[in-house]
Amino acid sequence: MTSFMLSIKKIYIGILILTTSTCFANDILFREAKTLQRNGIFDEAILAYKSYLVTPVELSDMTDEQMAMYTDALVQFMNTFRSKGAPEECISALNEVFESSPVMQNECLRDYYSVLGYALSRTENMDLAEEMTLKALTLPLHRATPERYFRDYAYAAAVFYSNPDHQREVINWCQEALVQAKLCMNTSGQQWVMTMLGSIYKRSGDLNGALELFQQSVEESRSRKDDLGLLNSLSSLIDIFLYWDIPEYANIYASEALAVENRMLQENPMVSAQVFINKGRALYQLGDLDSVSFYLDRARRLCEKLPYNSGMVDVNLLSGICLTEIGGDSLAAGVEELQQVTAKGTAATRAKAYHQLARIYLDGGQEIEAEVMLDSLRIILNQNNLTLQILHLDYEPIFDYYLKKGDQDKFEQYVGMMLQEQKAFKQKRLNYNLVESIVNLQTGNRLQKLKIIQLRQANYHLWMLMGIVVSVIIIAFIVILLIFQRKKYVKRIKHADGQLESLVGELNRVYDEKETIKQEVKEFLTTKDNRQELEALTPYVLKESGEIKFRQHFELLYPLFLPRLREKVPSVSRREELLSMLIALKQDNKNMAELLAIAPRSVLMLRHRFRQKIGMDTECSLENFIEDLLDEVSDNHSM
Repeated sequence: MTSFMLSIKKIYIGILILTTSTCFANDILFREAKTLQRNGIFDEAILAYKSYLVTPVELSDMTDEQMAMYTDALVQFMNTFRSKGAPEECISALNEVFESSPVMQNECLRDYYSVLGYALSRTENMDLAEEMTLKALTLPLHRATPERYFRDYAYAAAVFYSNPDHQREVINWCQEALVQAKLCMNTSGQQWVMTMLGSIYKRSGDLNGALELFQQSVEESRSRKDDLGLLNSLSSLIDIFLYWDIPEYANIYASEALAVENRMLQENPMVSAQVFINKGRALYQLGDLDSVSFYLDRARRLCEKLPYNSGMVDVNLLSGICLTEIGGDSLAAGVEELQQVTAKGTAATRAKAYHQLARIYLDGGQEIEAEVMLDSLRIILNQNNLTLQILHLDYEPIFDYYLKKGDQDKFEQYVGMMLQEQKAFKQKRLNYNLVESIVNLQTGNRLQKLKIIQLRQANYHLWMLMGIVVSVIIIAFIVILLIFQRKKYVKRIKHADGQLESLVGELNRVYDEKETIKQEVKEFLTTKDNRQELEALTPYVLKESGEIKFRQHFELLYPLFLPRLREKVPSVSRREELLSMLIALKQDNKNMAELLAIAPRSVLMLRHRFRQKIGMDTECSLENFIEDLLDEVSDNHSM
């Protein structure tokens, strides 16, 4: 039954594609694609978006609104692959669309490279992602809009977010994106950009700025009811509180994120998985190891079809740490998960895995294995310019091991690591106190704001009471005034009735004159020369005075033609009526193209579709059909 319904949906989409015209009449297809995407029917949505993007179209015929719709379809095409958890397929699909779309190769080239760069960053092909993004920013943006500028700067910031050599540029791009967001009608990604900028403030030590930006992002997402933006903002707040060892606040925000994820209508495996992972991280720092596995199991199911470093690496890392700390029968399973991270994870996650494995091997007396892990940790920290986090290692057995071996160099290296760790620990304690002070200050500010609100409410009640008293007085005054005015208005109404009678008489006179003019026009048309002269002049009325005047002139000549045409072809369109009238006036295709302000090829297409609608054979002529109609209405008119 499911496969049957799937086939029906694909046939329906195919029918939509076949019935759309080349000048973006397939707007219905775009709306259908968005509906499918919103309902989580990703495969059909991808097919509909792709068909919409590759439909041939004349660039000169595209309006600014259609251009905006086209670029939105490109972004949603990529987002649908992300929601489906298929970033690699997305790259191939984007390339296929590019090769088949002249619009994208010319008018939307910058849009294509911007979206492609961001899509590549989701596959961890960062070198190519950065190359495509920089290329996009060097290209002109045709028919520029604030929404498209916002997208380009936001995507550029996201692509280079983890590149330490471009942090200044990332800040500039985030700030420029937020400037453009103020000019946009609707930009749901604004909270996402604020979150990125807040994270960079966090890295640079501007904790107050980071917290304010994250909390502002949360509030704006709530007010806009933007669940995706809210989850991104909450994730950043969770990160900052876990980073500075304040798991209580992190757990509060993680619980809110769970509630938001539960009410989301559109599935997004990557985002949902991160919500469960964040809840597990908060519980781990709170020491609730038994509850962590519940959320990690839910995240693991979501991450199975995603790239490893898009979620599963975090599941393996946190699960491995928890299982090794529980120990016993869980130790081997934990070590296995950590080893998966060291084999396939990013530099940061591998460093954490090496750290945890070293702790386990030291506790178990496996000094050689511990040395391998510590050396790997040291190498990866140096090669990737990563900051040494607090490792909480017991350095004494390491020192004893290297002293026994007589390895002075290694001994000194780990002494340096220990000193660096102690320095980091002191700095972290200072930052912890700073964060706690900021949070307490913000809590105090909120209490103060609450008191102000309470005072305002009390004042509001007082003003409300005074308003009621004043309103009663005003109402009494108005009632007296209305009684007085009523008498005055009665006199005016009588006067108006007299004027109305005069106007009715004037209208009757105008109507009689109109009837007289109509009769004169009919008499004028009875003369053949006059009728031919009017027929010759009527087509140019369309060009000079517009469609309404043209129709009025035509109806003087053939008053029964259009009613008869609509009777024979009930679905006839306005444009097809104009075509029929011009044929009746003996206009050739060239003149019709000029009068309708369209290309001659479009006239041929219009004639072809009208013939199809009438159901005419290829041997029949559209002119003969119109002449037959003229004969019929002429006979009826004479009768």
